[in-house]
Amino acid sequence: MKINSIAIVMPVYNEQDNIRKVLKDWLRKIKLFNFKKFKFIIINDGSTDSTLENIKKVNSKYFKIINTKNKGHGNACLTGYKFALKNNYEWVFQIDSDGQCNPRYFSSFVKKSKKNSVIYGYRFKRNDGYLRLVFTKILSIMIFLKTSHYVKDSNVPYRLIKASYLELVVKKIPKKLILKNILITIRLKKFFNNISYVPIIFNKRISGVTKYNFTTLLAQLKNLMFYI
Repeated sequence: MKINSIAIVMPVYNEQDNIRKVLKDWLRKIKLFNFKKFKFIIINDGSTDSTLENIKKVNSKYFKIINTKNKGHGNACLTGYKFALKNNYEWVFQIDSDGQCNPRYFSSFVKKSKKNSVIYGYRFKRNDGYLRLVFTKILSIMIFLKTSHYVKDSNVPYRLIKASYLELVVKKIPKKLILKNILITIRLKKFFNNISYVPIIFNKRISGVTKYNFTTLLAQLKNLMFYI
């Protein structure tokens, strides 16, 4: 099945040094596919630097900017998902805004969409620190122990999902859940077998450092275990 319309959901928080290059690189890549309809749904999650100004400098008709108060990555993604569903896009593609998601893998996602309705990236090589790698491994184990479903990379920010599938799992996401993307991953795994993976290398951030530390990640894990 050919992709006719696609929404590219990109949550953004304080990425003033990265965002212009990231948007230009992805815009250049997406245009190569000649989709009949596509839009970048950019959720500016309460950035306090010049992120918004730099987004506007790219100045593309393919951008929809949604400004929100800072509520975290999971809420920003959910806002973008809901906008895409409301505006009847057939597919939803999510990426991060820090330059770690390399556009070169996107072709493999599009190719797999002909037979699969949910395609996840699988970070077989990561350049974002040992702590994040360990956290992902622990997540997979904890999710399996609690749900009996094994998910390779539950919080990967590189994912392509058919809208009709996504709509079924975003309706009842708990408001107080922090890691909303992970619960969406678990529910898709639980209800649908038509899931495929694309091995990707996760780049080092172009600029800046992650705001997550061990204490933050542990609190998020506890929060997730309460809701799944």
